[in-house]
Amino acid sequence: MVSQSSGPRPLTNQRSPWERDPDHDLTMGDIVAVAFRRRVHDGTLSAFVAQEPPGWHLSISHRPNSFRSAGRYPAWDEIAHARYELLPDDITVAMLLPPPDEYVALHDTTFHLHEIDDPDLGR
Repeated sequence: MVSQSSGPRPLTNQRSPWERDPDHDLTMGDIVAVAFRRRVHDGTLSAFVAQEPPGWHLSISHRPNSFRSAGRYPAWDEIAHARYELLPDDITVAMLLPPPDEYVALHDTTFHLHEIDDPDLGR
């Protein structure tokens, strides 16, 4: 069961809460990415959460209801809501944009949030 957070609530209406989707968990060596999904008005949000050697990682993407329509990026409030529902409250995460020659995008409408350890944030 996903814990309920005191973080921001999404501005867009959701059809369902985040639900575990164990049939889509991913295993990469010793790392297990736990799968979640949530219905939204125009499709489904999918999220994967993993604790990797550098820290927590959340990826979030959108799939449309119709295969004939193009996907979209998850909205900011959907990303923030996933962060506060699916990751620990006591960490700071960021979306990182590396130099162009290090950029990898396997799925066009997926965003990745990575835990950061920033001494300027009081950690």
